[in-house]
Amino acid sequence: MFNLASHKTAETWKVSMKGLVRVTLGVFILVSIDLATGAEKTRYPEPRFPSYLRPPKSVEDVMPFARAAVRQTGGRTPLGRVNKGSTVLLVTDVAAEPIVLQAIKRALEERGIKVEIVPEYELGEVKKEDAQRASEITRSTSEHGYLEVLRWIEGRFAAPEVPKNWLRERRPDLYKALFEREEAVDSQVKAASEKLSRKNLMQGLVKYLDQHPEINAVFFHRGGGRQDIKRALGKHSEKFLGNFMFNSRWEVMNKAMTFPRDVWRLAEERAIEPIAWSDRVHVDDPEGTNFTFEVDEKQAQAWARGVYDEGHLYMFPHHATGRFPYSTVEFPAHKNEYNPRFLIKVNGVFAGDGNHYGFYPRIEVHVKNGYVTEVKGGGIYGELWREFLKYPKINEATYPFHSEPGYWWIYEGAVGTNPKFFRRPDENLEGENKSETSKAGVLHWGFGLGLTHGPEKPTESKEWIEFAKQNSLPQDHWWHVHNLLPTFRVRVRGTQNSWLTLIDKGKLMAYKSPEIRALASRYGDPDEVLRDDWVPHIPGINAPGRYEDFAKDPWKTHLMVMKKIENQTYEYFYPRLKGAAKK
Repeated sequence: MFNLASHKTAETWKVSMKGLVRVTLGVFILVSIDLATGAEKTRYPEPRFPSYLRPPKSVEDVMPFARAAVRQTGGRTPLGRVNKGSTVLLVTDVAAEPIVLQAIKRALEERGIKVEIVPEYELGEVKKEDAQRASEITRSTSEHGYLEVLRWIEGRFAAPEVPKNWLRERRPDLYKALFEREEAVDSQVKAASEKLSRKNLMQGLVKYLDQHPEINAVFFHRGGGRQDIKRALGKHSEKFLGNFMFNSRWEVMNKAMTFPRDVWRLAEERAIEPIAWSDRVHVDDPEGTNFTFEVDEKQAQAWARGVYDEGHLYMFPHHATGRFPYSTVEFPAHKNEYNPRFLIKVNGVFAGDGNHYGFYPRIEVHVKNGYVTEVKGGGIYGELWREFLKYPKINEATYPFHSEPGYWWIYEGAVGTNPKFFRRPDENLEGENKSETSKAGVLHWGFGLGLTHGPEKPTESKEWIEFAKQNSLPQDHWWHVHNLLPTFRVRVRGTQNSWLTLIDKGKLMAYKSPEIRALASRYGDPDEVLRDDWVPHIPGINAPGRYEDFAKDPWKTHLMVMKKIENQTYEYFYPRLKGAAKK
């Protein structure tokens, strides 16, 4: 029997003639209840993908979207923040589509902005053909999500050879899975890959900005790592305004670019308002994530001070601390007060089948008192994780500014906030899986300690970097698990059973509030303005099929969906296309 009095994650409930109605964020949401058994019939939204995306035939086809993109002031690529008369530098990927770059450049010039486009291989002093070959080597389809570990080894250790040699001695099979492709390439491509590392590119970018003082604003291609880039630019950090994600039609020719900035910002404000007043958090999702943690009043206040990052809210306290928080008024400027780190004692399970690099068989990451104790499943990704749980000193060493030893703490918890983003098919065919994390309601979790700033100023802590280097330990988090249809609830401090649902089955609930719907009505039908353009396709949860079969090989389903999207036969297109397959 469903016991409302003892149900730990219940919100406020009221009785209606149709069953029970949940009250959350001031919105009444009808929940189907079997009154005979008291069981809630949980229904997840059916899959969806925007049907309006079409391959452009000319720059003119892209221009309407490009004009909207260069006026957008929110998200990871806020080109609208560049003022008339300024000079902006766009650092692009070697695979960027020329037709899209031409359109963005023309749209910026229409606004009276001078544009310099520099491919990253030029910053690294690498020939284009070598950069293309290096890119082909490092990219694979998202079938191989375990390759995220390769990026951790090569990008988070001061001396990557140390963990590489350790793994090769212990598990040559896992070493081969990670590094076989890279070690098979010729020396010229290896040299190009080294020059295209984040560290070398940042040095090249600083050098370029030193030589071009006329540049007022910088956007660097990559889908994340804004804090890392900003820190690496040193004296030029204030010029960095965001990632340059507009490298393909998928990123530019979509409604995320035209999503109203005032609506977007208000939704973010409403989503984070309850954080300061919370004392308990519960998160679950249909793939098996289920965990709880508590925060005292001081911790909740610190979390609230550091929660904001435009388009990427920090929904876990570790992520919001150990940094100078962003100013919500003058973003991307930092506040002057440091937010010290504290460790939260999370208990439960994080489960999923995807990370920033791709997909893997379903994994379960068990956490006790905030620390990873066991990893189940996950295929090669899980095998690698279980192995590195035993890496030398990784559980015994106490990092600077921390009160307890160990690296394997749950660290990152972030949610996207724009309902118009979607998982890009082209990324998944090239070994990426990050675009989905920008979509409102999608949570991604990252494990392993990280520290954004030292306590003196908003720059990297030399003590932190030196500690990691001396102990041959990673200097930042990485290992990720994505939750696509999560539910995130917070309990109001001082109450026994007053819960607010911030995310419900993958929907950012702020977008259901009356005031945001009223504001959205200025731009058209609020149902359409605020509608999620993409809902993931998960058999056994919101699509036909058995989840058990999907969980063993998620890539099989994701590839099927992407192929249908590419050939315009996907049965869950929205709006529905004429002649599309029936559901």
